[in-house]
Amino acid sequence: MVVGLDIGTTKIATIIGFQNSEGKIDILGYGKGDSTGVQHGLIFNINKTVDGINVAKNTATSRSNQEFDSVYAGVAGRHINSMEFKHAVTRRNGKEEVIRQEEIDKIVEDLENISVSPGEKIITVIPQRFVIDSKRETNDPVGELGEVLIGYFQIITGNDFEIRKIIRCINDCDLGVKDIILEPIASSLVCLTQEEKQQGVVLVDIGGGTTDIVIYVDGNPVFTKVVPIGGSIITKDIANVCQIPEDLAEKLKVSYGTCVIEKSNKNNFINIPQFHESAPKQISEPFLAEIIYSRVQMDILNQIQKAIAESGYEKRILAGVVLTGGGSMLRHIKELCQYTLQRNVRIGIPEIGFVHSIPSELKHPMFATSLGLLKHGIQISNQREIEEDKEEKRKGEKEKGERRREKGGREKGEKEKGDKTGDKEPKKDSLWETVKQWLDDLIVKTS
Repeated sequence: MVVGLDIGTTKIATIIGFQNSEGKIDILGYGKGDSTGVQHGLIFNINKTVDGINVAKNTATSRSNQEFDSVYAGVAGRHINSMEFKHAVTRRNGKEEVIRQEEIDKIVEDLENISVSPGEKIITVIPQRFVIDSKRETNDPVGELGEVLIGYFQIITGNDFEIRKIIRCINDCDLGVKDIILEPIASSLVCLTQEEKQQGVVLVDIGGGTTDIVIYVDGNPVFTKVVPIGGSIITKDIANVCQIPEDLAEKLKVSYGTCVIEKSNKNNFINIPQFHESAPKQISEPFLAEIIYSRVQMDILNQIQKAIAESGYEKRILAGVVLTGGGSMLRHIKELCQYTLQRNVRIGIPEIGFVHSIPSELKHPMFATSLGLLKHGIQISNQREIEEDKEEKRKGEKEKGERRREKGGREKGEKEKGDKTGDKEPKKDSLWETVKQWLDDLIVKTS
């Protein structure tokens, strides 16, 4: 059993699941709580965040009848940075011994401990590509021969204080943290196909407080960026312009909103009830669409376009763009994104690797991160089991070898003891023969 926990700007979600005998992930239970202590992906109120986590935790526990004490969590926010890092290793007997996975794991482990800027913490190290003996480039060097192995890695860092706040909130709910990964990496696990990752694809997770971007090329994430603006800012815009509460503004956005002004109904006028001293009023759908379009185009889509350009991989993105997260369900955002970026665009439903019978509520882009964290946790658990099996096998082989050596030592000792005993007997025989010969000679002389 594994648990994924997504602490988002608008919701906190907990999902409990396991991997069945066919290798698919099934859901045992899930829960959702309000997130009132987070803004733009950053925790600003510890108590409110703890309350939201507890609601999600208790709901998931009640639905699944399963208790849990640890989770896999995600991190996002404007404090996230990424850099490419080059690392070279000279291998002894490189022309005779193949590269092993343990060597790659050791390099990653070493890079996880390198020095970074004060106040920063390494979240994850992602291998991207390797060059062997300055000749051959590959994504998977395991099994090949080579004396010099050069690796290129993406190192993702975040503000240590912000990460510690996430851990503190989770710990205050009597839960441990098994691992923390970047949220768009988690979302990509359940929204992107392996073929898309190989061809080159952009995943854009539009959450409530942030828009998370990750670019995959040749199967690996090569660029990440977090834009500190998400769907909730659109709701605030509607509330401010129309002078209405945010909960009503959210309902207007979902029920009547669109990103494309031309797609709005010019003949439909939306009645807004009286609040406080303001009189009842009406707004047209095109007016509402203008508010939404301005924010989406300027602060979300243009930022995605800018991120793709600055990544350096613009020409290698052949599989287009995948939108996910709650903001991806805004009407006609797919069409506007396709027009702005001039690329194929689809909406990413988080279902890759899961059974078809998972709850319909979870088959929604807003649960992409939490489902991705669950899948990441299961992959890590499986990897640990494999490593533990290997370790047990190594221990067994070592003990077997020690028993063989011990047995061989006993047999050698017994043989040496036998040899010594055998040496003594011939000496006794030789002495007797000498005495016997002397007596025989004496008798002959006397006679």
